[in-house]
Amino acid sequence: MFRQSKLSFVLLLLFVLSGVAGLIYQSIWSHYLGLVLGHAAYAQALVLAIFMGGMAAGAWLASRWSQRLRHLILAYAVIELAIGVMGLVFHGVFVAYTDFSQHTVLPALSSASTAHLYQWVSASLLILPQCILLGATFPLLSAGLLRVQEEGVGEVLGGLYFSNSIGAAAGALLTTFVVLPMVGMPGTILTAGILNILVALIAWGVSKALSARPERVVENPVPAAADNDEIRRLSKILLASAFVTGATSFIYEIGWVRLLNQALGTTVHSFELMLAAFIFGLAFGGLWIRRRAKRITDAIAYAGGAQILMGVSALLSLVAFSQSFHWVGWMMQALARTDGGYVLFNLGGALVALLVMFPAAFFAGMTLPLFTLALLNKGAGERAIGRVYAANTLGAIAGVVLMMHLLIPVIGVRLGVILAALADAVLGLYLIRAVSPARRTVGYAIGGAATVAALLVAMYIGRPDARQQVAGVFRTGVVTATQMRVPYLRDGKTATVSVSAHPIGHTLISTNGKPDASLSMDPRKRPTFDEITMVMAGVLPYIHHSQPRRIAVIGWGSGLTTHTLAGSARAESIETIEIEQAMYDGARLFGDRVARAYEDKRSQVRFEDARTYFSTGNRRYDVVVSEPSNPWVSGVASLFTREFYGFIKQHLNDDGVLVQWLQTYELNDELLGTMVAALLSEFPNTELYVTNTNDIVFVASKGNRARPDWSVLGEEPLASELRRVGLESPGDFAVRRIGGPRVLETYVRYTGSKPYSDFYPTVALNAPRSRFREELADSLMMLVDNGLPVLDLLDGRKPYLPVHETDREASRFSDAARGAGAIRDALVNGDASVVARAAPSYANVAGALREASSRVITQDQVEYWSGLAASVAGGTLGLLPAEEQEGLWTRPAWIDASQQPELVQQLMQVYAAAAARDPAAMHQSAIALLRRDDVAALAPAAREQVLVIAQLGAIGTGANGEVQAIDRAYGQGIAPSARLGLVRGYLMAWADQPGRNASAAGSR
Repeated sequence: MFRQSKLSFVLLLLFVLSGVAGLIYQSIWSHYLGLVLGHAAYAQALVLAIFMGGMAAGAWLASRWSQRLRHLILAYAVIELAIGVMGLVFHGVFVAYTDFSQHTVLPALSSASTAHLYQWVSASLLILPQCILLGATFPLLSAGLLRVQEEGVGEVLGGLYFSNSIGAAAGALLTTFVVLPMVGMPGTILTAGILNILVALIAWGVSKALSARPERVVENPVPAAADNDEIRRLSKILLASAFVTGATSFIYEIGWVRLLNQALGTTVHSFELMLAAFIFGLAFGGLWIRRRAKRITDAIAYAGGAQILMGVSALLSLVAFSQSFHWVGWMMQALARTDGGYVLFNLGGALVALLVMFPAAFFAGMTLPLFTLALLNKGAGERAIGRVYAANTLGAIAGVVLMMHLLIPVIGVRLGVILAALADAVLGLYLIRAVSPARRTVGYAIGGAATVAALLVAMYIGRPDARQQVAGVFRTGVVTATQMRVPYLRDGKTATVSVSAHPIGHTLISTNGKPDASLSMDPRKRPTFDEITMVMAGVLPYIHHSQPRRIAVIGWGSGLTTHTLAGSARAESIETIEIEQAMYDGARLFGDRVARAYEDKRSQVRFEDARTYFSTGNRRYDVVVSEPSNPWVSGVASLFTREFYGFIKQHLNDDGVLVQWLQTYELNDELLGTMVAALLSEFPNTELYVTNTNDIVFVASKGNRARPDWSVLGEEPLASELRRVGLESPGDFAVRRIGGPRVLETYVRYTGSKPYSDFYPTVALNAPRSRFREELADSLMMLVDNGLPVLDLLDGRKPYLPVHETDREASRFSDAARGAGAIRDALVNGDASVVARAAPSYANVAGALREASSRVITQDQVEYWSGLAASVAGGTLGLLPAEEQEGLWTRPAWIDASQQPELVQQLMQVYAAAAARDPAAMHQSAIALLRRDDVAALAPAAREQVLVIAQLGAIGTGANGEVQAIDRAYGQGIAPSARLGLVRGYLMAWADQPGRNASAAGSR
């Protein structure tokens, strides 16, 4: 037999665990359904709607049946068990459903509207059964506890509401920060199922312990009685009130999330922090009622006051939001860019979300128990619990639909929140004045005045500066982009899109403050870094596909990629798939720079999710160009998974080509590696180019690679676009090429990465941290510009010396190659002015090396001289082709090596062998130098270069097995440097692959 206190504690603990499981479901279902609906915002909205709708249905059913059941706690245990079993099998059901949809149903549907209807209905049915059962838990446990508990109605309802909500908040945080990173989506939903089963078993035990004392079936658990007509009238009013407050609460939630995305960033972490802040507010509102229920004599007036304060708090939340940019900016300036700093940033983000959300959510958390308490005090019976809960959750559905599909498109996010706040305040005034028995005139007047005052404050002080909304403070730490002009700022269905103009002539288009593309509006001025990326993405399909008639582009951005594609007559149709129409409308402001994207008849935009659009009618293409946003943005990382690449492969013709953009900034090599692994798992035949400094483009062939067709470079008007960014000849592409399949396969091995999967979202979970830490995944690029001819020996890459002016392009490798040519000229000819312009960091080094080499180098000068030589070698040896090394390292004109000590002569021989790309000579000369007793006299940088050259020579001669032996024999005493440390690890990974025993120099 349970004591009352112990019984109460156990059942409240059960509801905490049930709340944890419930929010795990809601969070993880958003991830699952995002794979079906294509955007996180749509998935979150659908999950909210179905979650609440199902719970409403479950609550309503429980209210109908609870009085017929004698053992409600046992019924609750059965419901929890059923929820748990469904959780255990959900992943398998989902995989079967998506396969059936993508391979059978959607290809048979030619209409986009029909496909949407199928997706939304079928996705709803996936989660609806569990949602209905979840909705039944609160009424059943509440009524069951009332039957066996001596506490008052208010204490029970408030306690259960608090327990379930606090568990829900914990569930939201645990999902994203603990469980999902550890076990992925399948393991997370399995965890929720196990929790439900555990709750069911404990509840069954409680029910069994209570069997000796059967639950009392009580029609009216409180002694008050009232006329049935009065009860029915009050029920209609309070059920309608519960509906309204449910609707406004979820309008607030969606609105706050959309607004705070602009300050905190659109990541899975920020979303869950905001969700938890909202639920915490609800929880503590319930706790407030639990502790004060006995002192509440007029529950209707109390609820009316809560409604007014809820509306006033929601209005004032806009003031807090307008200040949030300053708070986030302070955090970005104050915190170190470390893992610990990111933890503090998230804690700070949670505090910001609490300041915005908690007050209104706190008062919202009072309303449900107060409405229920008012009805029970009037004698409505325990059925009122389920009915109020059902009305509230039905209102939540209405709020989600109203905000997403009417308020945001018509009046915007901020005004949508204001309208909902006014609805809450008006409802509160009505309850106080017209429904409460006391008819409190003073409270009515004070409430009205407070509402008007808060409205004025929200309209004027709560209006953020548009330059703050576009500044991207969560990335830059800049609170207000003071120099920017913002001609376009619109709340779209999925994001807030802006176009901002900089005085220097650059115009940016951004989503939620994150720039997606920038263009120089004056074609005569130097192009932006983004322009060369978009132009390359637009021309590479024509180079690498012999007949690219049907082309699809994923992501509109600025429209420049589509504009570039339309510059050639080779394409018959160009379809651009963009999920957010506000992006398409905003990009019109780029005018003539993207005119063909809007005016060419072959160019058609489809406002759709790519998975849905491709599947509908089983569309197939010759080329797909994928340019989504950054992977750290919530929902975007699913476009870089093995499953997505497999899906794209199905929609390419047999000779089809995928062109995939990806940035290396705000990522680390482990995250980049897992996305590269995903691409290679479906497209083993892949080439990699760097476009500017930190953007890369993959060209992935479904079949065999076609021979490059360079004739397209001369076709107008495309050729004019290419000349503007310095892409005029095959050499301009050769200098930007990093490598082919072997290079990428080894990179994956070097990073130890597994293919990124829809169901194990490591990128979505970890990329926000990389963004905060300002990490750079540049190992692939450092294979090119580390100073040694690494990829020349491994992949047959040939360096290229550009001939264009530097102001016509923005390319890391082109700039480095120009610098190498300038260093050579300075060293050979003594012209320091050239190197000062093209490679200023080498100006003094080149002169010092030339001067030090003009005389015989003494023993005590060897370290100094070899350090200078290693520095110059690092800026030239691997960046100039062999024919351009004459006079520099091949028969050097700046030093008479024959007059120098033998140690210096041997180092020059090693450099000469590397300059000639002679693997046998590289291996032989480097090993000979490393074996010298006095090799330690050389500078550490020079010795590390010799070590790497020896390993490259071994690989080039087919002696891969010697790479590790060379490292063991000579590398242990040479500390890895920042530039060559990764090369040494990469060469070990290259040599460690079976079947790689021959030089790859001719592999291209």
